[in-house]
Amino acid sequence: MRRLSVPRRVTLFITVGFGLIWAVAVLLMASVLWSEQQELFDQELAETTHVLLPLISQQQLRGGGPDIDWLRLPPPGVEMDEALVYRLVDREGNVLQQSALAEAAGLPPPSEIRARLTEAADYRIYSTLFNAAGHALQLAAPMAEQREAFEEGMTGFLLPMIALLPLTWLMTGWIARRALAPLSELGAEIAARDGNRLDAIDASDWPDDLVQIAGTLNGFMARLTQALDAERAFATNAAHELRTPVAIALAQVQQLRDTTTDTGQIARIGALERALQRMRRLVARLLQLARADAGIGLSEASHDLVPLVRAVLADSVPHRAAGRIVTDLPDREVQARIDPDAFAIILGNLIDNALQHGSESGRVQIAIRPGPVLDVTNDSPVVPGLEDLPRRFARRGRDGFGLGLHICRQIAEQAGGRLDLMSPVPGQTGGFLVRVTLPRAEAS
Repeated sequence: MRRLSVPRRVTLFITVGFGLIWAVAVLLMASVLWSEQQELFDQELAETTHVLLPLISQQQLRGGGPDIDWLRLPPPGVEMDEALVYRLVDREGNVLQQSALAEAAGLPPPSEIRARLTEAADYRIYSTLFNAAGHALQLAAPMAEQREAFEEGMTGFLLPMIALLPLTWLMTGWIARRALAPLSELGAEIAARDGNRLDAIDASDWPDDLVQIAGTLNGFMARLTQALDAERAFATNAAHELRTPVAIALAQVQQLRDTTTDTGQIARIGALERALQRMRRLVARLLQLARADAGIGLSEASHDLVPLVRAVLADSVPHRAAGRIVTDLPDREVQARIDPDAFAIILGNLIDNALQHGSESGRVQIAIRPGPVLDVTNDSPVVPGLEDLPRRFARRGRDGFGLGLHICRQIAEQAGGRLDLMSPVPGQTGGFLVRVTLPRAEAS
């Protein structure tokens, strides 16, 4: 599940909180609106009843009947749920006049007439007291009319209120992104820092809270820089100090091997020589790692890779393995923006790895192509877990140190390029390909 960013979380929480407040406000509004409409509805019903009572009572005293046009309640064709009905009664409980739908309205019997409001059969009913003529009037209005008025009022209220929710989401999101933009900038600044870049973060234009966080991070990075510098200095010094004693010891062991005739001693001397050779390679890798950590790959100038490849092959490839190297070099220049020593470290490591991990008689192909791209391929079996190989000290087998590909990737990325691993080689069933893509030389 994808985690929400801080601006989205703020937007979501504010919108949800506003939605809850909105829902409570709507419920309160509905309650108040219904109460006020019912009060107004009852008041109109009572006033209408008191106005009609003397008119209908006088008409009754004059001998009139319910057939008079202005007393026809409801008018012809009006549905039951919209009908306003009445009933005129005397003190003895006799019904003197009533509407045609009065029976369906559920009017209370004359004996229960009180000056009050009641409900029956979905009607709101108001009954008057008896007047001087001994007449009382019951008037009933359908509740459907009140509900319809309430629904129309709530609809008119809810439509603009509903539109506020997406507007709130959009407005809150915009405000959150603007207000929390310094937080995103801080995250980007932190993400840009690594072992080769630990400069202080400039937080002068940020809010006070982020200034304090940036200040803490700057202090931490300053201490980390000191620790890394000390570690790199120690590794460099140790490698330099070890290189000469290891070379001397190796020379003495080789001399001892040449002057010894004892077979058992020769075997032990050979094992010691292999251990010293391995130590020499480790010292060389540590020196390369120290140079890579120092940012050797950065270069403002461009260089032709073709002569660099030839120089590395002549200097770094053991004589016994020279026949295994196959080159594919173009006749024209291939310029790349990388330090020559850094490129030599990359190619030397890749050749060493290809020779070491390929078959003893297998070929190692070195190709330079426009791009600029360096390809180094051997005939090893398919290698799984390629994404882990460039990690520092990620060893595969007992003979490696887990530094070669890490150094190559670090230098390539410092130069602005990248390192890609492929196994099997495209178009083949096996093999291992390392592709280094370097930045183009800027046109002059």
